[in-house]
Amino acid sequence: MPLKKRDGLIIWLYNTKYLRVLRRYGYVHYVSKRMKYAVMYCEHETTESVVSQLEKLKFVKHVELSHLQEVRTTYEKGKSEREVKDEVFN
Repeated sequence: MPLKKRDGLIIWLYNTKYLRVLRRYGYVHYVSKRMKYAVMYCEHETTESVVSQLEKLKFVKHVELSHLQEVRTTYEKGKSEREVKDEVFN
């Protein structure tokens, strides 16, 4: 079963009273009631339509797209201390 591409959305809210409404648009992962924001995931194909629908809601202040997909997650093996010392003396 292939994995579906998902996009993360950070939704800044005026009021956290209507959080149940956000469940219609995707998977609500985290909610901060003190800072008034929610982290939500939706499918990649529907991201643009979901963002435009969310911005029309009265209790939503602003919607941001997560940049996690742009971050490189493959790491190269670091050099050992001996290799670093050899480079300094050469």
